[in-house]
Amino acid sequence: MAMTNKQKRFVDEYLIDLNATAAAGRAGYKDPNKGRQLVTKGNVAQAIAERLKERQQRTEVSQDWVIEKLKDLAVRSSECNDAPHMQVAAKTLELLGRHLGMYTDKVNVSGQLTVNSILEELRKRG
Repeated sequence: MAMTNKQKRFVDEYLIDLNATAAAGRAGYKDPNKGRQLVTKGNVAQAIAERLKERQQRTEVSQDWVIEKLKDLAVRSSECNDAPHMQVAAKTLELLGRHLGMYTDKVNVSGQLTVNSILEELRKRG
């Protein structure tokens, strides 16, 4: 299925910063939530994937390349015992840890909480 001109513009805008909400706004969509819908829409998602692959081939920069460079930087920086190098080492290790999913910026909590359930729990505790 062919993309509309607005969808093509969205893809171009999305590739700037990989921010679907901002890209939707810049592409002319009035609903900022439209971006999240577009990145999962078959033809748009496929166009984004193709363009990202083309960029990776053109720039010769991949996730593996970035991770390898971060690893090298962390090792070299941690060998120096001065504050600036230690800050670089800490930041690169943080980035590598984030890549591995070691840190969570968001926590999803689900369930149902009612006034009665709170009162019941308080009664149990005493």
